[in-house]
Amino acid sequence: MSASTTKYDTGFSYRLYGLFLRCYPARFRRAYAHEMARTFRDSYREAMQQRGRSGVLRLWGVVLYDLGVSLFIEYRSAFKELLHPDEERYGKHSMSMTKIVFAQRTDIGLKRELNEDSALSFQPEDQQVVESKGILFVVADGMGGHARGEVASQLAVNTIRDVYYSQESDDPEAALRVALEQASARIYAENMAMSPKPEPDQMMATTCVAAVLRGDTVYVANVGDSRAYIMRDGQAHQISLDHSLVAKQVREGLITKEQAKDHPDRNKIYRCLGYETVEVDTFSEKVQPGDLLLLCTDGLSELVPEEEVASIVQQHEPQESVQRLIERANELGGKDNITAVVARVA
Repeated sequence: MSASTTKYDTGFSYRLYGLFLRCYPARFRRAYAHEMARTFRDSYREAMQQRGRSGVLRLWGVVLYDLGVSLFIEYRSAFKELLHPDEERYGKHSMSMTKIVFAQRTDIGLKRELNEDSALSFQPEDQQVVESKGILFVVADGMGGHARGEVASQLAVNTIRDVYYSQESDDPEAALRVALEQASARIYAENMAMSPKPEPDQMMATTCVAAVLRGDTVYVANVGDSRAYIMRDGQAHQISLDHSLVAKQVREGLITKEQAKDHPDRNKIYRCLGYETVEVDTFSEKVQPGDLLLLCTDGLSELVPEEEVASIVQQHEPQESVQRLIERANELGGKDNITAVVARVA
């Protein structure tokens, strides 16, 4: 495929996606269109680099499904608002932090042929939406050895964004739980639509950790072993709960943390998105100015010690932090895909 053809296809795809965004209600476009367009461009470039036209076609399949679902949700909400104009759409949750600085980065690592991780950092442009729903961060790790893991992780982050911001719930924990459950149901439906239907151990699946910063609180939901941390005073505090067999044995006192590091079953998890039912854990923590939020996949957490992660994140701004974290994981072997999202509460 010639460079001129590739350039034409890219420009056409960007313009076409922009036309689709015009189908949304005006308020939705003001809040989300810019960020959605940027996410599409990043995903398109990655799909083209990794898979060429077949990757782009697969991306468009995911995008069109997303657009159909989110358009239905938004117009349904708009219709309900027309029927009940006096109901408040947004809650009042003043953001006590004046600024959130964040960055994300994902890397294929040194051993894998594909990057099956996905990440999303989403701050609505509409301040009223920020105050009501907060800023969303998501990291997902398509399951190694599962078919189409990269598709599962991308489906997860996109579905969680769409479902979370479309809900009228004033409870971020509950809204995150629903968003992860619906993401799992969507991936499961994709598995069941395949012909022939895959065996349970061959279905695409993904881990996922999602966090919302709203006001003086961070709300976290997770399934699997991707993690969320709060960094404060040089210490790393894990908020999420690993759903791995080895982590469960550590919690039950059957083995030590040191024994877990080299355990042959350390990568086996007992929860993930992509099956018919899923149990989602949720948490909340108060945050204060100077705190740092880190979301990452096990490609980082398995290789770089927590104290070193905390030191890197607290010494540098988020953009440099995510770069240095990935470089360090690669220096230590880079055996898996590596993804990090860092947000600083200012």
